[in-house]
Amino acid sequence: AGECRTVSERVGIADLTSFAKYEVSGPDATGFLDRVLANRLPRKQGGIGLAHLLTDRGRIETEFSITRLGDDRYYLVSSIVAELRDLDLLQRLVRPQERVRIDNVTERYGVLAVAGPRSRDVLQPLTPTDLSSGSFPWLTAKATSIADIELRALRVNYVGELGWELHVPMADMPKVFDALMAAGKPHGIRLFGTYAMNALRIEKAYRGWGSELTTEIDMIEASMERFLRLDKEDFIGKAATLRRKQQGPRMKLVYMEVDNTDSDCVGNEPVYSAGKVVGVTTSGGFGQKTGKSLAFAYVPPELTANGTEFDVMVFTEKRKARIIPESIWDPQNERLRG
Repeated sequence: AGECRTVSERVGIADLTSFAKYEVSGPDATGFLDRVLANRLPRKQGGIGLAHLLTDRGRIETEFSITRLGDDRYYLVSSIVAELRDLDLLQRLVRPQERVRIDNVTERYGVLAVAGPRSRDVLQPLTPTDLSSGSFPWLTAKATSIADIELRALRVNYVGELGWELHVPMADMPKVFDALMAAGKPHGIRLFGTYAMNALRIEKAYRGWGSELTTEIDMIEASMERFLRLDKEDFIGKAATLRRKQQGPRMKLVYMEVDNTDSDCVGNEPVYSAGKVVGVTTSGGFGQKTGKSLAFAYVPPELTANGTEFDVMVFTEKRKARIIPESIWDPQNERLRG
């Protein structure tokens, strides 16, 4: 609770070095990524986007944040547990005639996430780069320096607050960390960890790869159509996605508030309607900022209207739950854009 309050009220710092990281480059890098990913690539240098690699059946294989470093150079970040898997996926999809290089740079860069309404106040004295929204807007990246260490700063995070991810050469991580902690002391900086991050992302209704997003689910079922570009000439899984769109989804992801006592959903709890099991939760947690127990669940498409009520079995107790609009915290992303 204290870590979440720090991030929402002041500024927090988290070590996310374990993220999988790749550089994709070469004369055919743009064509390659456009061919295999379901979303459009960032058009401008420094642009950041979210894109998914689908299976031939249109199911969600993996998820990347993509930063465009140049005309034919991209920086991809994916899940902590998917480093070798995603590297293998990318390498296997390169055609023999494509001039594409894929470098696994996971061990080359550490990552420090600095987030919260005072994050700009902490970072600005340490860098020559203008961090104002006019100069450094949300979903952009720049090569810059912090405490005289050259690094990549990405204005993006998984906790729904003003903030940056700093991708730092591994050997320089201690110096950058110490500088951030010293500059942040007057602003009440504090470390935050993965349990706090999960609570924060649940309040923003951010999906998680491996929980909401799996190879059992397609983008329409996951309510992720905004990250599909069906007007692209082609991408892996496009034909299957179009078929699913025409046929209608088998199930849909919903966002729920759960009546809690002393515990919350964690995923795989059965969801009941009229006494029958109709779905399953995928993840959940207690929203420290909103004071609500929250969960994602897959249920039949006809039971997805806002306000629809269910029972969720948590341990051995059925608890009332109801669908609420996404997201419960800052739905207009005003804090992210601030």
